[in-house]
This record gives sequence, C-alpha cells and structure tokens, in this order.
Amino acid sequence: MTNGKRVKAQAAEEKTVQTADGAPEKYFVVDTSALEYGMDVFEKLRQGGRNCVLIPYATWEELDSHKTGNDFKADIARSVIRNVRNLFRVKDRSVRFFSYDFSAAKDADLKIDKNDHCIIATALYARQKLPAEKVILVTQDAALETLALNFGMDVQSVKMDETEVKQQHTPRTTVNLQKKWIADKTFPLKLPEARLAAQLGRILLNEGIVCYCERDGAWGPAFAAVRKGDYFRIVDKDIHLLGVRPRSNNGDVNWGQYIAMDLLRDTSVPLVALTGKAGTAKTFLALLAAFEQASRYRQILVSRATIQLGNKDRLGYSPGDIDAKMKPWMHPIHDNINAIKELVDEKMKDKINEWLTNGKIEMMDLDKIRGRSIQKCFVIVD
Repeated sequence: MTNGKRVKAQAAEEKTVQTADGAPEKYFVVDTSALEYGMDVFEKLRQGGRNCVLIPYATWEELDSHKTGNDFKADIARSVIRNVRNLFRVKDRSVRFFSYDFSAAKDADLKIDKNDHCIIATALYARQKLPAEKVILVTQDAALETLALNFGMDVQSVKMDETEVKQQHTPRTTVNLQKKWIADKTFPLKLPEARLAAQLGRILLNEGIVCYCERDGAWGPAFAAVRKGDYFRIVDKDIHLLGVRPRSNNGDVNWGQYIAMDLLRDTSVPLVALTGKAGTAKTFLALLAAFEQASRYRQILVSRATIQLGNKDRLGYSPGDIDAKMKPWMHPIHDNINAIKELVDEKMKDKINEWLTNGKIEMMDLDKIRGRSIQKCFVIVD
C-alpha cells in the first residue's frame, strides 16, 4: 500500500472511529510484539467491544509477513488477521486501521521508512484526533516503549496475568469412594452423595481418574478408573503391556501410565491422545500397545514431523535416499523399539525384528500420511 493510498483512506478511518455508536472506554494503538504475545491478547484489549483497537498499517504489514509457518507466532498472526476480517465483515467499530501523520510529531528525527517510527506517528496522530487521555500505546518492545515515553505517550505492556492460558480440560481428578459403591470392578456415575456425583459428572468419556477408598477395601487404598458411559471401570491393578508394568522414576505410583495402558488396550477406543512432558513414556507405551495387538492389524505405522529447530525444513538437503534422510528423525523411535526388545522374551524380539524387515512396521514423515488411504493399521503419530 502506497503512502498516497494511506492518506486517502485516512479521513474515512478517522470518521469511522469518531462516529462509532457509544464512545469506547479506551483506544489501544498496538504493535506486532503486543499482538503476538499471546493468542488472546487481541480479544483482551477489545473487551467485547468496550475498547477500540487501532491497528497501524505498519503493524498489519508485519502481521501479514509473519502469517506463514508452523510456529506459535504464525498461529497468532493468522488468528488476529481472521478476527479482524470477521469484525470488519459485520462492521464492528471496536477495531480500526489508523494511518500516521508525521506532522503530528514535532521531532523531525522520526523516519517514514522505520516501522517503529510509523507506529509512534500513528499513536501521536490518534491523540490529536481522539480524546488524548484515552489513547494508549500497547507494546512489548522496550525500545519502542522508550521512544513513545519520550513523546509523552501513555504506554502499557501485556502483563502475564492478563493473558489466560486456555486448557481443554482440568487436571486429573481424584475422588474418595466408599467400598459399598464398588461392584465387579465398576462403580456408577451417579452416586448418592450430590457433591461427588456432580464432580464425577464433569469427567469426560474415557477420561481417567484416581480413586481413594478404605484401606481394607478390595482394591487397596487407591486405584485408577476410566469413565465408560454411565459407569466407571476400575483399571486392573496388574495391568501390563507385553509384561511391562507401569513404572515411575520417583517411586510413586504412576497413575497416568495405568490409565494410558488401559485406554491403549481398549479396542473400543479408536483414538488415544497421550500428553505429557518429555520422558514420560508416551511413545514407549504406544509402541508396546501396537506390538501387543499386532495380530489385529495389517501394519503398524509410526510417523514423526521432520521439522528442525528454527522451523526450517532442511530434509531435502540431507544426503541419501528417503530412508537415510528420515533416519535422524526416527532415532527416538528406534531407541524405544530397542528398549522394548530388551524387556520382552526372545520370541517377541524375533517378531519385532521380522516386522521391521518385512514392512509390518513402517516409519514415515508426518507429511506423507496426508492423502493416503489407511485401513486396518495401528497408527502412532509421535
């Protein structure tokens, strides 16, 4: 967009802001560092339309240049662009583009070819055309903040407690049960105690919980259970995959692995998502389950993303054929397979080696799964 086009659009922008129905409480002039600080920053600033977010063209152009890629910054840039587009479609007045006017800046050192200077000029011009006390520049850039303060502007940053982290669900629930409620390794979803029934009612289908019971109960003082419709199924305390039991590095009972094993062995659950920190045996357990159930499936497909640090795809520059190119990314898979072979008997070890040779176990780049018609396969996406 040329400077001439910006000037022509400027009068319309000012009119739109000034004639909005209901004066905004605040006008936030935002730079890219603020918008990209968190996924919900844009909506936090809007406050459902109570405030008006003024987007300098320099900010918009930076967002547009950041929208490609698979990193967090690109996700946020695309999200903000979509949100602004949707608001413009319904003629929402809580977001506007705003041009700069260097005549509003008394300091001749501001340069039109510097984005930070354009944002400062935009904020200063907004202070001329709008109630100055309501105009606030929002940035995470210390240099831009310092420059704005030099011009006597109100500046604020996005604070950590202003950006809430959205979770899909609450952490694993623990409940106290009475022994009389347990029968045939199950207990009902709806229990006599209203508070406990309400707590259990929030548990999702196939979600695991940890339960405490009387010490003389049939299942000891604690056990894990998984919701199955209108009841909970207690996880077998002797559960294993190919003889491998749940384990923990610190000596505590690893309830997460109990629940994961139960779900991985349950053929009625077509999709299991294991989340957790590195080293918590997610891939290890998935491979164990695949090998234990290998007779049920035509093939075991193991896939990983081939993205290096810095979000740069350099796979094509690696030497060798596709298998040689994939080898560095598949090392963690091979490490887990080798660890499993050390724990199983010789018969299973020979089977695993045979599967690796005859293609029963196939490893591939995550991108190569797209477009394939996969049937009767145990698929692991690592």
